[in-house]
Amino acid sequence: MYDSKEKKIRKLLYIIIFILVFEGMVRKILPDFLSVILFFVKDLLCLLGLYYIYNSSLSNLSKRIVKFFMILVHLIFPLLLYNVVLDPVLLIWGAKTYLLYLVVAILMTIAFPPDAKKDFKKFIIFIVVLLVPTVLTAILQINLPASHWLNRAVGGESLEGFSAGGKLRVSSTFSFTAQFSFFLLFVASFYFANLFFEKHKKHYFFDNKLLQICLGFLLITGAFITGGRTAVLGLMLITLIGAILILLKNPGFALKKILIPIILVLFLFPVLKTWKPEYFAAYEERSGGDKNDDVLDRVLAPFTGAIESLSEKKVYEVILGKGLGVMTNGVQNISSYANLMRSDIWTENDFSTIVWEGGVYLIFVWYGFRLFIVFYSFRLWYSIRNNNYSNSAAFLIAYIIITGLTGTLSIQPPLAIYFWITFGAIISLKRFDQYDNFLNRKKIT
Repeated sequence: MYDSKEKKIRKLLYIIIFILVFEGMVRKILPDFLSVILFFVKDLLCLLGLYYIYNSSLSNLSKRIVKFFMILVHLIFPLLLYNVVLDPVLLIWGAKTYLLYLVVAILMTIAFPPDAKKDFKKFIIFIVVLLVPTVLTAILQINLPASHWLNRAVGGESLEGFSAGGKLRVSSTFSFTAQFSFFLLFVASFYFANLFFEKHKKHYFFDNKLLQICLGFLLITGAFITGGRTAVLGLMLITLIGAILILLKNPGFALKKILIPIILVLFLFPVLKTWKPEYFAAYEERSGGDKNDDVLDRVLAPFTGAIESLSEKKVYEVILGKGLGVMTNGVQNISSYANLMRSDIWTENDFSTIVWEGGVYLIFVWYGFRLFIVFYSFRLWYSIRNNNYSNSAAFLIAYIIITGLTGTLSIQPPLAIYFWITFGAIISLKRFDQYDNFLNRKKIT
């Protein structure tokens, strides 16, 4: 018997996430040519997703997301034509970087129709349970020498230069530390969403409160063990923003479900820090310097630096940049032009990358589109009537807000995929709510 289209797409989403999580570790032990192939597998799977979308019947909400996608395509198209002038290879690469991964959001809306709540629950559980292998791998790395293959980069280079407080900033199963941090924030939003989503007897084990507490401690441990502020501050903000949104809509409910667990975690957190201080050494070393730094300067530096760089460019480069995707990993292997552009500069933050790749035009298009997605997600959440769905969506919205406004979506494909999966999950929750309301009205009549 053939699988339904929804089931095939669900399998595809599971595979994409699995590859994102374990790609880095596997690439460390593969020959170079196989490592490169694995690097592009997620892109090929997203292209397969395009084929599934083309052959699927879409709901009204799905069609709306397709319209958003097509609007972005039309807005990006002038820059893609400009890419052809710079280097024809960049036409495909630029489209991949800024357009391809939005496909995942559409796949989410097809994979989980209104009557697939149990399948959606399984999907959430799958994402959250990935905390176990990733954080345990990070703990293992802390206790291994820097020369061990797990503690080396994909190309075999030493990562000791990224250590802090005498401890390596571990990457877990990922290619580098930042990807581990991105993943932890993604999981955090689904971890909290799972706490509020409908309980099913079939998944009783995963709804067990003791297990949820253990997973919560793994999440906190993972955030600190990265040694970076992205994971720690991001986790705090997701918790805070999600809790505030719930308090606005369901204050009494929030007191029971949110504040009490948070107080419990805050009470037990010092115990973990005393028991395993080495897990916090790298983070404390890096964050300790903040006392002497001008925080405002550090926040504004990416923007002021990028804007100042505009004065050094030609007029057409100020408007259209130097080519979409030229600063993403891997492009230097297929484009001599991109390799030349990357030889003198590296844009680590999102704003600098956008200014460099697409100029003033891309600033308005890309950030405008991201702000629209944040606003649209908020509207969807606000319109959800069911408390369980609304509370689950609150933490997904928190992730969308943080990543949509600050995330390096232009240079980190895994982060872009996490972002669009989360956006698709919010749409799925909205559809569940619409379907339940429809059934309730049907019962009344």
